[in-house]
Amino acid sequence: MSGMRKECEINGLKWIHMTHPSRDDFAYLDGIFSFHPLVKESVVAPTLHPLVDSFDDHLFLILHFPIIYESKHANKVAEVDFLITKNILVTITYMEFKNLETLFDDFQKNEEVQKRLTHKHTGLLLHYIVDQLFQKLARGLEFMEKEITRIEDEIFKKGDRRRLVEDISHARRDILDFRRALKPQSGVLKSLITEGEQFYGHSVGPYFADVLSTEERFENLVENQRETIEMLHHTNESLLSSRISNIMAVLTVFSAIVLPLNLIASIWGMNQQIMPLRDGRHDFWIVVGIMAVLLFVLVLFFKKKRWL
Repeated sequence: MSGMRKECEINGLKWIHMTHPSRDDFAYLDGIFSFHPLVKESVVAPTLHPLVDSFDDHLFLILHFPIIYESKHANKVAEVDFLITKNILVTITYMEFKNLETLFDDFQKNEEVQKRLTHKHTGLLLHYIVDQLFQKLARGLEFMEKEITRIEDEIFKKGDRRRLVEDISHARRDILDFRRALKPQSGVLKSLITEGEQFYGHSVGPYFADVLSTEERFENLVENQRETIEMLHHTNESLLSSRISNIMAVLTVFSAIVLPLNLIASIWGMNQQIMPLRDGRHDFWIVVGIMAVLLFVLVLFFKKKRWL
């Protein structure tokens, strides 16, 4: 897929955003700043784990943001690479990440935000981008919370158990995908506070600490959701097992009732020369009556034992 590059320069500070970077994009980066060879090597392809690296005159940050689809499609994780200098901030994504695209477009249009974030260095702009991307994860958390609430209501309304199993599986997958992307980044954001203060000065420390606080809050929320959906899963499994046990009990009782009736029918169905209650005018109805009485007695017995 061909690359796309956007640029926005305000008050001597430049934000460059690249999607699916091409060789021309990498050549352009070489022309505007001499990034470390390890950084250049890392941005050629996506990286599986978050990372923050500090060099003499720039920082390199990798973060991942889960994308939860409400249509039960397979979820995705968007990687954002940040190449950071004092007056240039480069963001790189390897897939179309709507949240970041919208954020860039809104920043270009909002002069008030531009004035507030583009003085001295790129530190405040970096905080703004990372913080907004984390804040936009709230939508995925809200969707998962609504799904958990709906599943809980369906469980205790005795809904379709087979559909509930599927819904619980989708919810567990969403929570797992969200948690897997979010959890490893806590350590990286803690390091970013230290690296950011050394690079920009101590004034940026509270801003990056605010991002860490948001990430930890979301991590606690998704952990609570994980525990809740696991409990709902076990509850639904218990109800399913109870329902199956009840069905098996009814079938067992039914078999116990039918067995003696089958035995009587089999005995009187034997082709023997001498057989009582077989050749008389009312013998058939007598046998049927015996079977009916036996059926009635067995049903009363099982009712008394509360097996029915």
